[in-house]
Amino acid sequence: MVESNSHVEEHELTLEELKATLDDFEREYGMPSAEFYEKWKKGEAYWVAESVAWSDLFELYKSLNGKNGALLQK
Repeated sequence: MVESNSHVEEHELTLEELKATLDDFEREYGMPSAEFYEKWKKGEAYWVAESVAWSDLFELYKSLNGKNGALLQK
């Protein structure tokens, strides 16, 4: 799913794999992806080593499920 250089690999990723990866980030860092993404856009998420990968995956998720990532909301 994610290479060591924090970029999404060039292969097809299922929606389930994408959601599972976002869920992993959310559990690890204790916040929803939407909240993380807003902090990332404001430059407030620099502490997360995987922040580039997380933001890339969330952008992909939003593009597949509408701008606000409605299916991601809990």
